[in-house]
Amino acid sequence: MKIVYSKQFKKSFDRLFSYNPIYLIPRLFRDAKMEIRHAWQRIFRGFDDTWWWSLHNVMSEVIPKCVRKMRKDGCGYPSGITYKQWKVILKKIEIGFEAANKLDDCPYNGKRYKQRMKKYEEGMQLFSKHFFSLWD
Repeated sequence: MKIVYSKQFKKSFDRLFSYNPIYLIPRLFRDAKMEIRHAWQRIFRGFDDTWWWSLHNVMSEVIPKCVRKMRKDGCGYPSGITYKQWKVILKKIEIGFEAANKLDDCPYNGKRYKQRMKKYEEGMQLFSKHFFSLWD
């Protein structure tokens, strides 16, 4: 079976993805305009429009990085647990959010999906339990 694309589809595809200068140069200007707009939004709002289009992906990228930094360089920990226990908790939170970031790559109900979901749930449970202890 041969797939045949319409002329309009081919033209739209070229306009979006081609490296032909006829299409590339206007796209670069349009993209630059959006990047400036997003930078402006990050300065004044603290986030840009691309964040809330897929907030769960943004959070599952940012949180593990912050928690990893806190685990490696932080010196504070909540009362009632030891410093070593706190490091283990932070590591589990980090692993949980990294697993959440990879969940979209797994087929639903597959073995890998279930393993990652279990790690995510453990990390999220610890994250919510120790939310107000995430400081240094």
